[in-house]
Amino acid sequence: MKSKQSALWDTALHEPFLKATLRQFQLLYLGSMGLLFLVLAFFVYTIEKEQLIAKEMRSMNTYLSLLENQLKEHQLHYSKEIRIDTKEYAIALYDIDRIPIATQLKEKPDWTNTVWINEGILYSRHTLSAYFLGVANVIIAKKIDSVTIIQHLAALLIPLFFIMVIVGWILSRIAFKPAQKAFDTIDTFIQHATHDLNTPIAAILSNSRILEEKMTDPTLLRLTQRIIIGAKTLNALYDDLVYLNFQTKTHVVKPEPIDQLIQEQLSLFDTLCEYKKLTVTTRLSAVMLRVSSDEFQRLINNLLSNAVKYNKSNGWITLTLTDEYLSIKDGGIGLSEEEKSKIFERYWRVGSFETGLGIGMEIVVRVCKVYGLTLTIDSEKNQGSEIIVRWPKSLLV
Repeated sequence: MKSKQSALWDTALHEPFLKATLRQFQLLYLGSMGLLFLVLAFFVYTIEKEQLIAKEMRSMNTYLSLLENQLKEHQLHYSKEIRIDTKEYAIALYDIDRIPIATQLKEKPDWTNTVWINEGILYSRHTLSAYFLGVANVIIAKKIDSVTIIQHLAALLIPLFFIMVIVGWILSRIAFKPAQKAFDTIDTFIQHATHDLNTPIAAILSNSRILEEKMTDPTLLRLTQRIIIGAKTLNALYDDLVYLNFQTKTHVVKPEPIDQLIQEQLSLFDTLCEYKKLTVTTRLSAVMLRVSSDEFQRLINNLLSNAVKYNKSNGWITLTLTDEYLSIKDGGIGLSEEEKSKIFERYWRVGSFETGLGIGMEIVVRVCKVYGLTLTIDSEKNQGSEIIVRWPKSLLV
């Protein structure tokens, strides 16, 4: 079953890729730091809570001693009334049979434990050594103030987290500077090299065509045609590099006959199609779109170039143009799922043995971005590919 992949991609030069990689690094760093701080907060919270419980237990033991003295005083003075006067603790007094004598607790005690926590309340049960006024068991309860622990953790960890975020951001910028510099060096080289390519390419093309017209020997004619194919490939690369690196030219947007643009670009591949013995079928309706002819030619050229370049000998290409879309379908080598995920990466090519710089699809998606086009790829390995470019109705004339 063939799968489809649609995209409307950001198409700046190397900047989006560096920024995307930088964002991934920063997100990974933030995620790792967040996870680390959550684990750290859990352990610190556990330790703080245990320390708070230990502190409260000491306070409860102190209060128990006072309470036991009060009970003793009451018994010595023959007072039968037991008064519990404390705002800090909730107290419950039980006799030897665990029958309540006086209680401030709402919950029934857990007689299986001497210390327990229920719904954030710390309970401590004590058995008295002497039963004053019949009191044999005392349960002291106090609500654990977890909010204070959380506030303490927040005051400690949140500033530390933001400090680590700032440090990570600075380190990531420093770490990616060499990559930025390397890409800038490559682009500078390409820009300088592009300046020097135009004249020799034009000379090779013009002289090769003259030779082709005058050549009568079949062997030499084939060699000349190969030179023309190579020169056209270089010329296409030159045009792509100019489009990517020297966009100072203002592209004029006006109604353009898309069917004629396709025919013009298709004629550039006549020699290569003949060399690979490709059958090209066109079903082109008369369609006018309000676009720049230069930019749309670059889109068509690169899509046709891939359909021809990655086709098989004696293969076929079918071009369909309607008011809604342009379809370029071929019976070439196709794309695997892994290859489809990489097709929009700059400098990536399907096969290292093929010519090209791996920037053709970047140009295609850049044009798609400009005009709001939708690019759909339907491909299966060794079964061919179909690329469909759809445009909004607002572009139709």
